[in-house]
Amino acid sequence: MTKEIVTFKGFNKDLKCRDFQFEIGKTFHHDGKVEACGSGFHACECPFDVFSYYSPADSRFAETISFGITDREEYGDTKIASASITIKAELTLPQFIQRGIEWIWSK
Repeated sequence: MTKEIVTFKGFNKDLKCRDFQFEIGKTFHHDGKVEACGSGFHACECPFDVFSYYSPADSRFAETISFGITDREEYGDTKIASASITIKAELTLPQFIQRGIEWIWSK
């Protein structure tokens, strides 16, 4: 069994990321190489890191589960790439910020 990592993901208003259409409650699998900032499904362990990629004002956000093969940059933020991702639940901006505060306090 592969390790599941609780992550957070941003999307545009259509729930797309790089022209890939996501759906809440669904699991997606990437075939091929998984490389941070290159290929696979990207999400962040710290919700606040998502704001580096998606503006809070015009984006949608979700709690996700990343699993399968994973990769991360050695000197980056908490962004990871994974072979599989489940879009667990969409979060409002206040919920997303609360998850960020909870993440900080857990460290």
